[in-house]
Amino acid sequence: MDFGDLENDKPVQEKLMNFHNSVEKIENMIEKLQKADAYEHLTLKEKIDYDLFVAYTLNTLYWLYLRTKNADPNKNDVKNQLNRVKEYMMKAKQAHERQTIRPKIDQAVANRFVKHGIQYKEGDGSPINKKTKFAD
Repeated sequence: MDFGDLENDKPVQEKLMNFHNSVEKIENMIEKLQKADAYEHLTLKEKIDYDLFVAYTLNTLYWLYLRTKNADPNKNDVKNQLNRVKEYMMKAKQAHERQTIRPKIDQAVANRFVKHGIQYKEGDGSPINKKTKFAD
């Protein structure tokens, strides 16, 4: 990069290079987002995360755009949109945790436990009481 008058100002050059690298990373990410075939092969959770990521990224970029134009983003609706996307991120996380944390019962195994755990009397088919009372 040609820095012109800022040729001798190393801290400003570093900041400009970091900014330039960040813009290139954002451009690369946007190019990847535009590829539609990858989206079709994602799982439902990955699609939700992807959509939330895109919504948050675009709102953040608009926030930054307003800041570069010296406008107050807090007076714009973009702040509400960012908060709304954050809420949905939390809801998606909670829904995923409910699905992964909740134990799932294997019914066949549970039936075998019950079948072999209860012993029946031969005559009337009622279960044998396993608790034995001892006489004093």
